[in-house]
Amino acid sequence: MLEKDKLVEALNCLVLANNNKAEAARLYGTRNEVSVARTTFKDWLNRAEELGIEPSILPPNAEAKLTEQKLKSKTEITSLKRQVEALSQSKLTASSIRKHIFKLAEASPNPPNWLIDPASSKSSPGVPTLLLSDFHWGEVVDPEQVNHVNEYNLETAKQRLHTTVEKTIDICFNHTVNPDYPGIVLALGGDMVSGDIHEEIAKTNDGYTMEHVFDMFDHFVAVIDTLADKFGRVFVPTAYGNHGRNTRKPITKGAAQTNFDWMLYTMLEKHYASDIRVRFMVPTGYDAFYSIYGTNYLLTHGDRIGARGGDGIIGIIGPIIRGTKKIKAHYDTMEKHIDCVIMGHYHTYLNHQGIIVNGSLKGYDEYAMANRFNAEPPQQALWFTHPDHGITLTMSIRADQKPKAPEKSWVSWQE
Repeated sequence: MLEKDKLVEALNCLVLANNNKAEAARLYGTRNEVSVARTTFKDWLNRAEELGIEPSILPPNAEAKLTEQKLKSKTEITSLKRQVEALSQSKLTASSIRKHIFKLAEASPNPPNWLIDPASSKSSPGVPTLLLSDFHWGEVVDPEQVNHVNEYNLETAKQRLHTTVEKTIDICFNHTVNPDYPGIVLALGGDMVSGDIHEEIAKTNDGYTMEHVFDMFDHFVAVIDTLADKFGRVFVPTAYGNHGRNTRKPITKGAAQTNFDWMLYTMLEKHYASDIRVRFMVPTGYDAFYSIYGTNYLLTHGDRIGARGGDGIIGIIGPIIRGTKKIKAHYDTMEKHIDCVIMGHYHTYLNHQGIIVNGSLKGYDEYAMANRFNAEPPQQALWFTHPDHGITLTMSIRADQKPKAPEKSWVSWQE
């Protein structure tokens, strides 16, 4: 036997003997039918170390573990390949998420018939629409940083949401003549969660975005249940915003299925799938197009209207008007006439010639303060659509509990 082969064999016996040199010497003798003294065997081991020779085998337990690990890795690789193949075939589209995860139809149904045929008396106010958007659920506004004009946190958000719904019901049933409604439209316009697209809000948010989605889900169930009980039927068109995305920059492909607003809407649609009083419209695209008594609406969040800018004199109205004209012209090419574009995003209530822009539930914040924007109160839009007169009775609902003003004369003037 060559010296190297002899030294490798000695090292292998040491491995098998679990580093017991006396036992390794005996094992060497047995395997090779020779007698080896312990001192000689130790000299071989020292010689092997000097030459940098290593054993050719692993300890039995290590070899078993290595075999097990190889088998496990092979199984995992095979499983991953199958998953990749399945994902490449489905491409994880919004339709596949709806179908396979939420067990819903691949597309939301069309608006209900009660929005088309006026079953109630024409002396009634028509169909009310409550636009809810720009909640920024989870964001915190520090009152000290906005001169105590506003304060916002999860508790404030919950109070304002339920105040908005209570005031809507009060206006619809206690302050209108002949409150006979076929149902109510609850339009959800996006930016429902604060998200973490900006470093400063990610650091100051009260919790994580997924927590905010589940928390909001519970409150929306209470809201929709209340409206369904009071109005009989609820139609919920939706549009997702920019704060709910889970990508740092806005994307055009897969925008819906990477947005927490869309996830919230789809969860709610699944929850009400068996409730015939409630119907959702959850588009994959940026817009929801529907009609009430022949008045055509386009609901969009507002961040993708195709116009930007504004100045210190006319503010946001310039880009909003330009963007709305662009949207209407765009839909005209698809033979879809739009009477009114409704949106959020700008946190400023505006009603102007076929445009309704929503306020926000959050209200005035540090960003608005830093940019010298006007201090807008927390408010949401409410209006009615009549079968003969179209859009009527537009107003904003103050979401905060404003203290009662002292009693004053209904009119006064100075002599």
